Amino acid sequence: MPHPRLLVMFALVTAGCPQPEEDNPFAGTAASASSGPAGGTDGPAATSSGSAGADGSTGALSASTETGDGIKLDVGAGAFDVPELGCEAGDAECGCSAVDILFVIDNSGSMGDYQESLGLAFPAFASTLSKILPPGTNVHVGVTSTEMQYSSQGNSTSNNGVCTFVGDGDQSNEAFYVTPEEMDTGRNGAQGRLYDPGDGQTYFSFDSDGDIAGAQAWFSSAANIGEGGSNIEMLTAPVGWAFDPVNAATNDGFLRDEGAVLVIFFMQDEADQSPEMVEGTSTGTWVLDRVAEAKAGCGGLNCVVAGGLLEEAACMGDRPITEFLAGFDAPALGQLPGPFGGGTPQELADEMNELLSNSLADLIGQTCEEITPEG
Repeated sequence: MPHPRLLVMFALVTAGCPQPEEDNPFAGTAASASSGPAGGTDGPAATSSGSAGADGSTGALSASTETGDGIKLDVGAGAFDVPELGCEAGDAECGCSAVDILFVIDNSGSMGDYQESLGLAFPAFASTLSKILPPGTNVHVGVTSTEMQYSSQGNSTSNNGVCTFVGDGDQSNEAFYVTPEEMDTGRNGAQGRLYDPGDGQTYFSFDSDGDIAGAQAWFSSAANIGEGGSNIEMLTAPVGWAFDPVNAATNDGFLRDEGAVLVIFFMQDEADQSPEMVEGTSTGTWVLDRVAEAKAGCGGLNCVVAGGLLEEAACMGDRPITEFLAGFDAPALGQLPGPFGGGTPQELADEMNELLSNSLADLIGQTCEEITPEG
């Protein structure tokens, strides 16, 4: 039986059958490629600026829930349908008791400016959450990277809608999907492990009505996860391991089930280079299943909020991230602001907060209202 919010969209992602370019808003019109060693640049194969949607909104990305056309620039802030979970907003028996926020941050070369800006954006986001969430709601914040196995090189090529990704030794991206069950690479924040910024804390805990200064300082450090990660950048696949017992040494205690909203937020400037298939299942669906299982006591995907700041790049429309995001009625998505000549880090942070402190925070608050507290 499909998850309540999972949309089966054969036109969206079908293994071995790339989208026609006229239906893919992220497809390049010609062959394109990018590469970058660790610490260098590995920008998107092709980029274009955001355009206004049918409703006049700009810069807001969404996973299409009707046409199967992939991620589109067509949903404005606040356009959310919150699922029914047996609660009505305002009831004394309703309202989440916890929120767990997982940031999946690209740690390859070229991401430094983005990471700094996200750290600067967090204080306003945390302040907004403290006002939206019920008093005493406990919040966990953690960060993981897009690395499953290190590759010093990453080349992306899009040719007539067919995308290929090649890393060290001319190996395909699939060769760099190494699970923590197969081998623990030991790299900080890789393979779905939470990142330790150096203080021994792999996640930070604070109360919505408490002092959030500590959370702001911790996240500023954690968001700057660095640019020395793999240049084969997997956005979706690590989430499938973030809640697995195999990563308990770093992740244990982060995720709550009953009474808690789980937020998964992505930031990457490349197409998702996760393998198309995992364990015989399309990767986006496989990760959705793993997340739903981790939240079974709360209500599965009904208790999960997804969002991200993504680059509008070639191959974006037919990758696992698109299938994953299509499992949610209205993920909070925005165009990643350009760091090169696009303004100061604080100006970029202000752009990020148009999504974080408005759309994402509102969606978290509304979802919280629909959840029965733990116990």
